[in-house]
Amino acid sequence: MAQSFPDLKDQKLSTKEYVLLLANLTGYQYTFASAANLRWGKDGKVKTAEEGKSFTQIMPETSDDGFFDWYCDRREDYQFFKSKSRATLQFIYYWTEWKNTAK
Repeated sequence: MAQSFPDLKDQKLSTKEYVLLLANLTGYQYTFASAANLRWGKDGKVKTAEEGKSFTQIMPETSDDGFFDWYCDRREDYQFFKSKSRATLQFIYYWTEWKNTAK
């Protein structure tokens, strides 16, 4: 039985492996940013990471082909995640949507 998107478990890849995956897919270099607190959702509620953990966001190292600006507009208050795995899955999902609508 196939897993649904929300049920996928963290793959425990290294940061280098995630960066390489994103570069191979998009053709651009991305990096991970971390934050202990974030504002999540339109209601502006501030969330704090569990002790010893942080939230993760993917950001371009330099300018990309416009995807990141589109992604920020599309997910304005929903860019930080509890894991690199989840951040990467969401990023790839929206990159695929963007590529398919840009045709």
